[in-house]
Amino acid sequence: MAGLIALLTDFGYSDYYVAALKGVIKSLVPEADFIDVTHGVEPFSVWEGAFSLYYAFKFMPEGTTILAVVDPGVGTSREIIAARCKGKWLVGPNNGLLYPVLRDNGYDELFAVDVKAFETSRTFQGRDVMAKVSAKLAGGQDVSNIKLGGVKLKKLRGWGFVSRCRSRCKGKVMHVDRFGNLISNLRSDGFAIRGKVRVSLDDKTLDATYSENYSKDGFIVVPGGYGLIELAVGKGSAASQLQAKAGSVISFEKV
Repeated sequence: MAGLIALLTDFGYSDYYVAALKGVIKSLVPEADFIDVTHGVEPFSVWEGAFSLYYAFKFMPEGTTILAVVDPGVGTSREIIAARCKGKWLVGPNNGLLYPVLRDNGYDELFAVDVKAFETSRTFQGRDVMAKVSAKLAGGQDVSNIKLGGVKLKKLRGWGFVSRCRSRCKGKVMHVDRFGNLISNLRSDGFAIRGKVRVSLDDKTLDATYSENYSKDGFIVVPGGYGLIELAVGKGSAASQLQAKAGSVISFEKV
């Protein structure tokens, strides 16, 4: 899959930023093809970007180069890194964005990029550095002259999952999807509660029903497509109704 590049950013769709990344890459690797993972990450939310990257990673074909740019520290001393993991390359800032993928999948190579080897602004290094590094890797070009050693992968604080929930457990909201479903860090395959479920979310308490899908009305507890337990509302938004967001404390108890 040489030349296949997956993009994940918080750039949105109203500016030229995504087009700039693709244009730089195409200029260097004309045969490049793209997968847009998402450009709708909440601005500056390294956590949200890391979550989407973590779950998209396993579906990217071997040989893909993944460029992830959620970089509130752009232009500072934070490093730009590249890592080879399960036959794929990842490129991004060393701010925790790549940490979940690399922690759980391991990596065969990790290096910091010599930013001084590029002509770059202090405000758009995704375009001026990361896109060019991604193009070099996707095109199979020699990158030995831009590698720096001694890099230490920055952790993403608070990242982790709850493996088992028999009759009562506590976790947190990891992500809020477009439908307003509150995706927790409780793994679905270890969640044993069925029937009526009492849910506490920050300072709110409500009753919900366990459901294998989203067809039921009212608040429902669903084993979602991430393999994680979600709090949802049938044909509605749990996030809007409960004013919840990523980071909220959530607990489940069998009624």
